[in-house]
Amino acid sequence: MGQFNASLRLPGDSKALAATVHIQEGRLQVASGEHVIGDWELAAIDISRIPEGIRVAAEGEVLLLDIADRAAFEEEAASLNGKAKRSGKAKKTPRTRAPRASTPRVAKEKPVKVEGSSRIDGFLERMKERFGSRLPDWVFTRKTLFGALALLVLSIVFARQVSYLLLIAGVIALLTGGVTMLDSVIARRILRHRVTPIQVVIGGGTVFVLGLLVGMVGNQLWG
Repeated sequence: MGQFNASLRLPGDSKALAATVHIQEGRLQVASGEHVIGDWELAAIDISRIPEGIRVAAEGEVLLLDIADRAAFEEEAASLNGKAKRSGKAKKTPRTRAPRASTPRVAKEKPVKVEGSSRIDGFLERMKERFGSRLPDWVFTRKTLFGALALLVLSIVFARQVSYLLLIAGVIALLTGGVTMLDSVIARRILRHRVTPIQVVIGGGTVFVLGLLVGMVGNQLWG
């Protein structure tokens, strides 16, 4: 039987507890005072040396032990663990593996890359890397890009109507962003974690300014 004084820590903890380690009859027991922290078979645990001391892993639990007489502990654990493994070793029947059926490999056809498509994707990726922290991901998609182009065409043809719609949408977005920034409960109910309140404010301000610009351009074009 071996008994060792140690300090015990869990991974990530800075405080250590005074502990006692017992090795007897092929088992390892760790106790702190009168409280038994763990009691395992030596053959079922993994003991390894680390810079902080000794790492003991068993049944999904990990303990870090700093044992004063580390060499004696390792010698005792190794000798008892070897005896337990030799006594509990059973004869294993050899397993025969069934031959694997060879399946023909079919070469995958590589998708044809369209030059214009790759340029659009590259442009969207660059914009996402630059402004992705401030705007949601759906802003940097093809649908959004084509929608913006369609809105630009409509803005030229129906400048005043589009300007009014953009101004109204911008004001609504600014009000929504301001309210959700003040109350987190309302933000969860309205935005549902899809966008943040600051993103709503930035988007609303952008839409409002865009509405002003469209109105100015429309006045210049159509008088």
